[in-house]
Amino acid sequence: MNSSNRLLDGPDCQIRAVGRAESLELLYISGSGRSGSTLVERLLHASPRFVAVGEFHVLWRLPHDQITCSCGLSLPDDPFWQGVLADAGIGPAECADLARRETQVARTARIAQAGFRLDRLRDDPEVTAFLAPQFAIMAAVVRAAGKPILVDSSKAGPRAWLLATAPASRMLHLWRHPSDVIASWRSRKFDAGLGTDMARPGVPAAAADWWKVEQLARRLAREHPVAMLDYGRLCADPAPVLAAALKAAGITGDAEIPWLDTNRVTPGGNYHSLNGNPDRFNRGPITVSARRVDWSRQQPLDRAVIPAVGGTLAALYPRPGGGQDR
Repeated sequence: MNSSNRLLDGPDCQIRAVGRAESLELLYISGSGRSGSTLVERLLHASPRFVAVGEFHVLWRLPHDQITCSCGLSLPDDPFWQGVLADAGIGPAECADLARRETQVARTARIAQAGFRLDRLRDDPEVTAFLAPQFAIMAAVVRAAGKPILVDSSKAGPRAWLLATAPASRMLHLWRHPSDVIASWRSRKFDAGLGTDMARPGVPAAAADWWKVEQLARRLAREHPVAMLDYGRLCADPAPVLAAALKAAGITGDAEIPWLDTNRVTPGGNYHSLNGNPDRFNRGPITVSARRVDWSRQQPLDRAVIPAVGGTLAALYPRPGGGQDR
């Protein structure tokens, strides 16, 4: 990789990171797994204003030959991503460095050490060094796609805090009832990208993931604007609910999503989502509809435990805007 493009530690890195961050408009989707982030990113990518890349952090979390883009190609065979990485000056060494740095800085403990303050994270040179190559890749994506706003649906709570240090970051947090989220995790779902079933964590692990992301998002809202988007309301009235959430996140103007009717959208072309729900491989119109839990297919113990655990979590972190939580 061209050494002139390599992003290093120190003042040089910080200057480059700030420059790229100021010129990049980023919409980050946070939330638990199974909260509807793939649906939202697909809706946004249909617009000429947004380019969605899925769970961006898999670029350094997974070996590239194990990543299947939503276009159907393996990452090493995808001209879009190979062109983006070459443009950004990012190769295997930089991705390995990102993986190493993530274990150090993208952690709740690290954010707590900073006192949950964005100004301290912004001044942390290790955070800057972690973000700098990412901004380079994101800027290259925007250039390649010809769309001004990048959508990263990695969802992770600590990542939301780090990206919120960028001047032009926008935060959209998805809330879905924890009972539905946990039950979805416990249901079998095949991922064509991985060629195997998706992980099925136990109830405690799924509940802990929901709680941690929700807690971090609400704490972040004290430091930075965070637009809360309720999955249930989105499914009930998609266009106005999504438009209101984008406005609350700081996205100005019409989203220009090509709605076919009240709940269907023409999908966007040149879609290169790295990871997420298997729905990202679908080619037909995007249909927005609530996915209800089929409790008859849940294990007897799960049928008893999930509503109790989910109800407790929903009482601690109620649905945004109040009202009925289901």
